[in-house]
Amino acid sequence: MVGRACQEFASGERFPAPSAACHVCLCWEGSVSCEPRACAPAQCPFPARGDCCPACDGCEYLGESYLSSQEFPDPREPCNLCTCLGGFVTCGRRPCEPLGCSLPLTPAGHCCPTCQGCLYHGVAAAPGETLPDPLDPGCSLCTCQEGSMHCQKKPCPPALCPHPSPGPCFCPVCHGCLSQGREHRDGEEFEGPPGSCEWCRCQAGQVSCVRLPCPPLSCPLQVTEQARCCPRCRGCLADGEEHSEGSSWVHPQSPCSSCMCHEGIVTCAHIQCVIACARPHQGLNDCCPRCSDCEHEGRKYEPGESFQPGADPCEVCICELQPEGPPSIQCHRRQCPSLVGCPTSQLLPPGPQHCCPTCAQALSNGTEGLLGSELAPPDPCYTCRCRDLTWLCIHRACPELSCPPSERHTPPGSCCPVCRECVVEAEGRSVADGESWQDPSNACLTCTCRRGHVQCDLEECPALSCPHGWAKVREAGRCCERCQAPAQSCAHQGRAVASGERWAVDVCTTCSCVAGTVRCQSQRCPPLSCGPDEAPALSPGSCCPRCLPRPASCTAFGDPHYRTFDGRLLHFQGSCSYVLAKDCRGADFSVHVTNDNRGRRGVAWTQEVAVLLGDVVVRLLQGRAVTVDGRPVALPFLQEPLLYVELQRRAVIVHAQPGLQVLWDGQSQVEVSVPGSYRGHMCGLCGNFNGFAQDDLQGPEGLLLPTEAAFGNSWQVPEGPGPSRPCSKGREVDPCRAAGYRARREANARCGVLTSSPFSRCHAVVPPEPFFAACVYDLCACGPGSLADACLCDALEAYAGHCRRAGVTPAWRGPTLCAVGCALDRGFVFDECGPPCPRTCFNQHVPPGELAAHCVRPCVPGCQCPAGLVEHEAHCVSPEACPPIQLTGDQPPRPLPGPSQ
Repeated sequence: MVGRACQEFASGERFPAPSAACHVCLCWEGSVSCEPRACAPAQCPFPARGDCCPACDGCEYLGESYLSSQEFPDPREPCNLCTCLGGFVTCGRRPCEPLGCSLPLTPAGHCCPTCQGCLYHGVAAAPGETLPDPLDPGCSLCTCQEGSMHCQKKPCPPALCPHPSPGPCFCPVCHGCLSQGREHRDGEEFEGPPGSCEWCRCQAGQVSCVRLPCPPLSCPLQVTEQARCCPRCRGCLADGEEHSEGSSWVHPQSPCSSCMCHEGIVTCAHIQCVIACARPHQGLNDCCPRCSDCEHEGRKYEPGESFQPGADPCEVCICELQPEGPPSIQCHRRQCPSLVGCPTSQLLPPGPQHCCPTCAQALSNGTEGLLGSELAPPDPCYTCRCRDLTWLCIHRACPELSCPPSERHTPPGSCCPVCRECVVEAEGRSVADGESWQDPSNACLTCTCRRGHVQCDLEECPALSCPHGWAKVREAGRCCERCQAPAQSCAHQGRAVASGERWAVDVCTTCSCVAGTVRCQSQRCPPLSCGPDEAPALSPGSCCPRCLPRPASCTAFGDPHYRTFDGRLLHFQGSCSYVLAKDCRGADFSVHVTNDNRGRRGVAWTQEVAVLLGDVVVRLLQGRAVTVDGRPVALPFLQEPLLYVELQRRAVIVHAQPGLQVLWDGQSQVEVSVPGSYRGHMCGLCGNFNGFAQDDLQGPEGLLLPTEAAFGNSWQVPEGPGPSRPCSKGREVDPCRAAGYRARREANARCGVLTSSPFSRCHAVVPPEPFFAACVYDLCACGPGSLADACLCDALEAYAGHCRRAGVTPAWRGPTLCAVGCALDRGFVFDECGPPCPRTCFNQHVPPGELAAHCVRPCVPGCQCPAGLVEHEAHCVSPEACPPIQLTGDQPPRPLPGPSQ
């Protein structure tokens, strides 16, 4: 076989070994020698095994890693596209799609040109613009769409005639018109539809009509009858009957009242009689005395004839027929019409030729919108009301007066005279008309002089019930008693606060109402100097901190992860209730967590926290709700002597004796801090706090357990009160193994922000590696989508919180990375390192150093008021907008539970 092989190849020629693909053979002087093929080193970050030699499965480019065959934008040139092939990166210009438009343009910041408009036969058009077709401007329209002009014929209007003919643009046109079933010639005029009052004309196939003009009418009241086009003059409507203009009649319900129609207005008044003879007589049904035989001053008058008996133009006499006996004369004063709507300046007075005043302008018309309404005419003795689309004006009679005529006068704008004053006989004095006074012997009796008569009214007092501590008082000059507070009340948060009432704004500030002013006292804290192994800490109900052994913190975050008191990072995915931290030596307290299954790959998160302090159970629920012994409480909440719960920015904080602090963000993160005096006393998921992280996996029996899952399950406890939920024990879970290589690479890339520049200042004080591992773990478990964004933000915030406690504040959030929305309409802005105790209207006068002495926590991220503003009732306001508050003293009494801020 070797000889045959040498015969096929020349001496010194190399060829692949026939039976070993990764070997090469050499034919030399008839003999064959074979040896393994030499491989060149793979120049790539991700070598993989090939057929014989290592091959590249990825590329390293400008500090970033890419998979083989992966395309990615060139970081240095956005318009270039790079490809990873065979371990090497090649970059070229990004291909652009061909455009079919006539005006391509590359906008600033873009790589490829886009269509900006159209150019069509020398005419430029903007996108979406429509204009006449340059080749057929009268009949076609063109629209610029996606860089091309689209042209089409204009639609033809419908031809409304039976026999149209072709016209411009080949559209049918009419030379006649069809209206109401009849055909009319072009230019013919004809009447419109019946009842329309229109005159129409046929022009170029279209019928155009105009309404016929109506002749002007001089009368103020007009009516258009059915089937007529134009209105006519109408008289007056009264009691369902129409009376002609100028006519008079007797009022049907008052025979001695006379009505008349004048310019659409009915005026009715009691007949004022005139005696025109020496011996008048009056029958039972007569309104005025009569004169016999229709004779006056030697002249006889026929029945129905009227005459003026004297020089007064307002007096008139009428010769009337009688049912029995001869005709007789009845005389009365003429009734003048009420000039409705006529201004006094337009009123023409009566003269020797006419009895009644007249108006220089037309009077107001009654319309349907005025039905039932009243109108005050220039003559105050008339009252006008709109009835039957007619103004009905009634003259009212004046009452009899008890005072002599010399004491009477008619006030301006009044119809009837009134007495100028009243005589108060008991006091022997006179009072003017309209004046009111109080009876000197009875404050409940008020009297008024009305047109010469004294009218007195007695005020009735309602039953009075005063709050406890308030007094019933009767002020001088008042009839009824009223309730009087012990002193002037104050306004606080939209409610009235009684004088003397005190309330606690927080554990450091107590306010009270004093004479209508809110006065607040803020306690001053003595200077605190703690030793090197001590740190300031707050006790429940105490304003000022005290030195306690330096605390240690344990944190639960993410899916979830536990960073123990000794700094070990654990992953435990049970979805039951567990002991998080417990004083296993003195049984002072116990903190339990209840985890809930996220529903993805068997991982869980912290759902709620329970703090057990003897017989008191504090539950921290989702959304920062808090219950104490099963009942919801408002924050801040103080239960002496061992519990104080407050809401600071985005976190609920529980302070308990002796030095326990539990911080809950209301969603999934919880932090437990205990003073150094508990060193070696602790147990639970947070470890034993002995300074050695290696033995943190101790179960309740004190034995080290082999796995994190076994350790976590050993601390399971029954759930508290409430409906039980199905829970599952924790297992050893590696979500990245189940998610696959690409999910792990994506998680590595997104969590890389922990090792990047925003957190670089913190790396020296808080090692990022455990938090990076937890972040990758969470992102693999959460999967793609919005849940992964929440998981990433949980991991980043957990690391940022440890950085802040170590004295470093990273500025890591951005518009697209875990942005926090603040109520901008209320004036808030986000601050990564804001004060844990914000400035409010109640503490704005406290010196900054004093305010900082009350707050022993580091700065917190959250929504803060900008510099120069203070917080009041969940709004940022200027200090000048705060309610009036006075500061008194520097050592207030012991803080009292009160309304929450």
